[in-house]
Amino acid sequence: MILRAGRNIIIVSVIIVSAAAVAATRDEQVNSPFENLKTEPVAVTWQYSNDGGKTFAAKPHPAPPPGQGPNIKEYPYAWKGTFAVADPSKIAGLWVRITGGGEKPRASICNGNLSDAAGGYWKDLGFCPTLLSAVITLNDKEIAFPHGAPLLQFWVPLTGEIKKGANTVELRGNVYTYWGGASYAGTVALVDALDARVISAAAQPFEIFNGPVLGDFGEGYFTVSCRSQLPAELTVEATPIEPSGQPVSVSSPGKIWHRFKVDIPKDTRRVSYTITARAGQSVTKRGPFVLTIPALKDYRFIAFGNPMQQPGCPEPLTANSKCIVKIRPDFVVNTGNLMEQESWSFDWEEAYIKPASVLLSAIPTLITPCNRDYTGIFNELHITPAADGYSRNWTKVIGPALFVGIDGNDDWSEGGKNIKWLDEVLGKSKEKFIIVLSGYPAYSSGINSKKFFGGRVTSRNVIMPLLARHKATLMLSSWDPTYERIEPTPDKGITQIVTGCIGQGGWHKWDSRFGSQPFGPGEGANPRGTLGKVVLPDGREWVGYFSTRHFCVFDVRSDAIEMKVYRAPSQGKEVNSVKDLEVIDQKTFKPRQ
Repeated sequence: MILRAGRNIIIVSVIIVSAAAVAATRDEQVNSPFENLKTEPVAVTWQYSNDGGKTFAAKPHPAPPPGQGPNIKEYPYAWKGTFAVADPSKIAGLWVRITGGGEKPRASICNGNLSDAAGGYWKDLGFCPTLLSAVITLNDKEIAFPHGAPLLQFWVPLTGEIKKGANTVELRGNVYTYWGGASYAGTVALVDALDARVISAAAQPFEIFNGPVLGDFGEGYFTVSCRSQLPAELTVEATPIEPSGQPVSVSSPGKIWHRFKVDIPKDTRRVSYTITARAGQSVTKRGPFVLTIPALKDYRFIAFGNPMQQPGCPEPLTANSKCIVKIRPDFVVNTGNLMEQESWSFDWEEAYIKPASVLLSAIPTLITPCNRDYTGIFNELHITPAADGYSRNWTKVIGPALFVGIDGNDDWSEGGKNIKWLDEVLGKSKEKFIIVLSGYPAYSSGINSKKFFGGRVTSRNVIMPLLARHKATLMLSSWDPTYERIEPTPDKGITQIVTGCIGQGGWHKWDSRFGSQPFGPGEGANPRGTLGKVVLPDGREWVGYFSTRHFCVFDVRSDAIEMKVYRAPSQGKEVNSVKDLEVIDQKTFKPRQ
């Protein structure tokens, strides 16, 4: 497995236990974007190019053989198709894809390069040939991909204008092929066996999915995002219920991805909202959902990370999401590492959105990315407090606390623009507490942190000392599937909490290297290779619980923040409040001086 961390690439070995489940999911989308959407093929006359679209011929050009083993071959290729439409009003959706040969004709399209397409995880691309750095046009107008980093898709929606009569579609990029050995024989086609196809869907019942996901919030507004199976006009209608008020609504035009900022009366404490989608005569609704507008003082938030589920086992994330909702936080803080296969568009629903739906639709989320969260549809689904709603480096003042989200995949080297921005933000802060969210921890004993790679190097050597100088309160991270609290020496940093096991756990372990390392600024954290709590002679603490599903509850007041960390409930246990849960750690944070 190749993991990308900042500008570095590290290699670790894992046991791939989810390949069968992933393959089954992908097989379902070989012939249609969605299992329950009725589509029909569009008759297209194709031409082919092997010089990047400069010249075209009526027949495919023979291509070189794919790379053997880990060797990669990228081959410039393009397809140009013409098709006729008698009545554009009868087409509610149009998609294009390239197809491979063999019994399972998988192929995919990506709007990025090889490394970004896979999020550093080459197995993502091992299932099929892929058109990398893809550019797609419909009637000479380029089709927009989701915002941000590259996404792997089987079917790409052609959301541009469809004309009566002749239409043209073109795909161009670099075809990548990978053979991982005999097990892939017959499933990965040569470039010259690839073809292209277009399908359409008439107006019909369709789903709103990949949400709703609540994001940034404030006095008098909330934000929400989702996706629709067909290009559709979506409307969010919000009705204040505490105190009661008149409904307000906001709409987005006919497209696939939808993001809303909903303005409501500033005194609203609870609101019911419904999402309605219209495509032609077809109408579908989601909701109503009830949202409690977060309090801006004397509030409670819950922090967790690594919501990625055990492969093929969504139950822990589902159960923990229900448990968190019952505890009634004002908002949640998600420290990232959302999915095992972030770069594949269709995995998000089954692996993340659906298992956590009761939480995502009812409780706003402040989020920071970790690991491969920079790929996929992270940006489309999570609206951050940044001015544009997309940036993953952001600040937000909530009552007595300043929250700062930073993207550990960025460049945080000494003297760079990011660290200068953070220094300025911290220097101007007058808040009593500063809480920093960063996916990569400065100190951690988990096995994912065995290699001291780029994201963790700058986190420990640059970011942590800066936080200490500005007397920040704590830093929350994920990355490792553990709960761990570390108190570095004052010159080395502030309280570091790794909260990385809300949906994951089971196959990782503590790195034994760290058990023999002295606690402190060295390359390790766990002082004695043990679990639980250790108090050092100088009074500093280390608390660690490996592979223990948990979440951190913070009660914020003007005079203190009370943290209690709870072991997640066992499967099937009824939880009505935090009183039903076991406390595994606690700490009181006093205002900064």
